[in-house]
This record gives sequence, structure tokens and C-alpha cells, in this order.
Amino acid sequence: MKNIKYIIILSIGLLVFGSCEDNVLNLEDPGSPTDATFFRTEAQLEVALTGIYEQINYVSSVPFPQLLDHTTDYAFNRGNVGGTIAATTGGLTSTESLVNGFWNNFYTGVQRANNLLTNMDKAADASDPNRFEQIKAEALFLRSLFYSYLTELYGDVPFRTEVTSLEELEIVARTPKAEIVASIISDLQEAAAILPPTQPATERGRASANAANALISRIALYNEDYELAESAALKVMNSPETPSLYPDYEGLFTDAGVGSSEVLFDLSYINGTKTHGLSQRQGSRFGGWCQLVPAQQTVDSYETINGLPIDEDPEYDPANPFENRDPRLAATIALPNRVWTGHIIQQHSDSIATWRIEDGVKVERVFNPNSANPAGRTIVDPYDGTEYVTGGANRFTAFSGYFWKKFSDAPRLLGSLSGGPSPLQSEQTIYLIRYAEVLLNYAEAKIEAGSIDGSVLDALNSVRERAYANSGVPFPAVSTTDQAELRKIVRRERKVEFADEGLRLFDIRRWKIAEKVLNTTLLGGPANGFSKIGDLGFVPNIDDDGHIDYTGAPTQPRVELGNLDYRELEERTFDAGKHYLWPIPQAEIDATEKVVTQNPGY
Repeated sequence: MKNIKYIIILSIGLLVFGSCEDNVLNLEDPGSPTDATFFRTEAQLEVALTGIYEQINYVSSVPFPQLLDHTTDYAFNRGNVGGTIAATTGGLTSTESLVNGFWNNFYTGVQRANNLLTNMDKAADASDPNRFEQIKAEALFLRSLFYSYLTELYGDVPFRTEVTSLEELEIVARTPKAEIVASIISDLQEAAAILPPTQPATERGRASANAANALISRIALYNEDYELAESAALKVMNSPETPSLYPDYEGLFTDAGVGSSEVLFDLSYINGTKTHGLSQRQGSRFGGWCQLVPAQQTVDSYETINGLPIDEDPEYDPANPFENRDPRLAATIALPNRVWTGHIIQQHSDSIATWRIEDGVKVERVFNPNSANPAGRTIVDPYDGTEYVTGGANRFTAFSGYFWKKFSDAPRLLGSLSGGPSPLQSEQTIYLIRYAEVLLNYAEAKIEAGSIDGSVLDALNSVRERAYANSGVPFPAVSTTDQAELRKIVRRERKVEFADEGLRLFDIRRWKIAEKVLNTTLLGGPANGFSKIGDLGFVPNIDDDGHIDYTGAPTQPRVELGNLDYRELEERTFDAGKHYLWPIPQAEIDATEKVVTQNPGY
């Protein structure tokens, strides 16, 4: 059997993947085969299963996990990619593309799974019994994954586990979230009992028992069932094919890390079938557009090498804020004056030119076209006196001064400058579930349950130790057993470990801190460096929830030249009375004649 991404090529030849935006819960998905003509052979079951997998690869310019993270305190969306600005500025409505896109895509996946599960018995005699059961288990896993996102985003939602045609339609009201959670956990437990612990390299991208148990652990943690979250995580940790953390954190998110045992479930892409534009949207001005960029709040969330928040470490130097920090900062974010995509990264378009680097050597002075805007300016490079005259070119740069390195395909970004493949058609693999999450789920579950022991410290420290691997700096081990302190540590750990991986929205919601971290002014770094910040000796205050307070800091709206203040990127608004859930799409409410009701406040 081929890798799942190659099976998609076959399935596209047999299925028409429609969007069904006007159908109630996508009940007649034209991308799903009909029981009158299909589900007669094992091969047809495989094609139908691949149609379900297709919906996990939901792309709205960028893969959905990254879209979700750009609705949080992590980052700024300069181009409103995927429509996230409505979510961050308090303007989310029931007709927004963001709201409708997730609903339609994941319910299409639910319908495809229901179609297969309802009809697959017709192929039982024509299928290998073991593979037949595994197909069922994979479909159960995928349906559970879809519902897990739907319930976390929208709360109570209509719940169906059988295929329904419009002719047989009985409109279903919203089912309480707790009932859905109980059902999908049962399905995942059934799937985990059937699936192999891990999938071989040739089947990368398929569900496994470890992925199913990891998902149980996540769902249970999100719903405060700490005993189940712990036990499900332990099943992965004690699996006969135990995963392991990839030894290089930065390398994990490049091609070198794809297929490693740490990755329990991923999204595979292939040119000509399914690609995404994340690298282009995140990438630096050398090949990218810098529309999705990290905020100063994210940069300041990384601890010092002493294992302390920056406001608690007297050795932290605000004039040199990137020195002596958790190595995951430089591994996740391209920082000013560091080399990435073959160039020394500059902080903003005020930077007239920079150096192209080959094998660690400066080989060419390169003009930053964006610094020449607006048209008609002449700029002199202070390095060598070269005059650069604007032509109105507009390569974008980062308003925040920072770039995401994680999941940004640096070789393709650099290659695109010389006519290589566009980063808008990236095949970069995206991770949905990692073993590091299992370890932190386990630690948090035991912390919240008050059952703290040495295994909690072991789980936390294994993640921290990997972060420092190859850095030449000893990792700051956690030794406290105080529940309050451990709660702060594990929450900080999740924020920096999973940056740009799609988990943050659900974390800040379940910890009930969203109204704090999202009611703020999102900041970028100072355009011309941290000399003024250092002269003032300014260090932001970080509270127990990880909220960063910049009271007293020099800030101002973004300006082009001479700016030594933090840049104000966006005013954030979060109403605790309604924004802990997204609105139910208005089209759903209208189509069901208000049997499906709206969430409070919308």
C-alpha cells in the first residue's frame, strides 16, 4: 500500500471533492461515493477512506493549525490570511469565512466518515479481514478528530454518526459537548485496539494506536478528565513501539524530521494534488511575503537559560534580548541579525541592505526593495555609500521584526529567488500530534489531579532537555513539586514548545486566560534595535498566566525610519461573554429554521 499522500492522486481520479457550502452539515457531499455504486471492494473502501483524510488537509491559504494559532496571542496576521483578523479584533460574526470554512470542511469529513462506516459492510466478503477492520478504525479516528475540533471551536454541535441523505433528513439540534466527547473517546478506544502501535514509513500520515491514544489524552485534558488524560498518555509512553523525541528541535520541523518517531500524526502534501502557501506567507522578504509573523509577546515568552522568565532573571539583558535564551526561541523564530534563508535577517524595511551568506561567508550586499517605498526615494547604504533608487518594488518584510522559521521551507524560499518552485505550492509536512504533547499532557494531567511524583518531573525535563540538545548549555531541570509552580511551568512549556502548531487557542480557552492575553495591544520589536529599550532597562512584567505587561514601555504606531520603540501592531479585543466559542454559521441556523441555535452573544 502506498503512502497516504500518493493514494490521494488515485482518489482524485475517482472522487470529485466538492465543498458543499450550501448543504446542511454537508449531508449530500458530492465528494462522497454513493452506496448504490460504491463500497463493493477493498480498493473502493481505500478510496473512500482517502477522501476522509483529504478533509484533514484543510487549507485556507495555509494549513488550518497555523490559521488557528494566528487567532491567538502568538502572532500578527498582516494580510488577514484566512480571515483571522475578525477573531483577534472582536469582530467575528456568524457569516465570516473563518467560521464557515472550519465548519464546512470538518463536517464534510464527518459525512464522508459516516458514509464509509455506514456502507463498508457491503465489501466485507471482498476484503482482507485485517485490513477491513483497520479501515474502520482509521475512519473512526478521523471522525473523532473532526468532532474534537468542532466541539472545541463551537461547543455543542449537531452530532451524527450515520450517513443521511436529504430525502431522509431529520434535522438534528445541537448535542451537548459532553455527550459528543464521551462518544468520540469510545470510538478512539475502539480504534486504538485495532490499529498497529505505529505505522511503517510507507504508510506515514495514517492513524495509529499511538495517535489514537494521544488524541484521547488531548481531548480528556481539554475536558478536565485528568485521570483519562494520564492513562491514555501512559499507553503511548508504554507502547511496545514507544515513540521518542527527535534529538534536534529545530531539525524536527525540516525535512530531516519528517517521518521521525516523535511525529504521531501528520499532514502530508504533494505537488499537483494538495499543497499549501505557509512558507510564502511566513517567509522573510527573501522569497516570502511575511504576512504571518510572531509578536513581541511570543519572543518574550521564552525563558532564559537559567529556566526563568525574563522578568525574574537578573542576568537578562534588555539591550541584548536574544542572548542566553531557551534554544527553542532561535529554532522557532528567525531573529534579527541572525542568518536565515541565506541572508542576515534585518528587523524592518528601515534596513537598507543586508548580506547574502554562503557557507558562513558574506558574499554579496543585497538591497532590501521594501526600504525604497514609496516610489521616488533615493537611499544611501551607510556601509559602502551605494545609492539605491526606488522603483516602487514591494517585497514585503515583517512588521513585527520577526519571522517564523518553524514549517517555513527555507531552501524553497531561497530557491524561489532564482526561479525555483514557488513557496505558495509548498509540500512541507505539517504535524498534528507529537510525542512531546503526550509528555506534557501527562505532566499537566497529574499536576492538575494533585498526583505529583517523579514521573511528572521526568516528562517535563525530557522535553526541556531535548530543547537544549546540541546547544552546549545545560538544560535547566525542573525540580519543584509545588503544584502552583508546576502549573506555571507546564503552561510556559506548552506555549514555547508548540508555537505555530495550532494548540494555543484551545489552551488559553481551557485555562480561562483568553480574556487576559487577547485584550491587549499586540507589539512588534523596535525597528532599529533594542538600544533604547536597553538604555531604559525596560523588562516587561510576566504574571502567573504568562500574560506580558508592557506598561511603561516605549511604544508607538509603526513608522518607517528611526523607530526605537516597540511597534504597535494591532489592538486586540476579547469578550469573555461570547468569544470563548465561535459563532455557529448563520447558514446552518437558517437552513434548519433555527432548530440549530446560536451561541450566546452572537
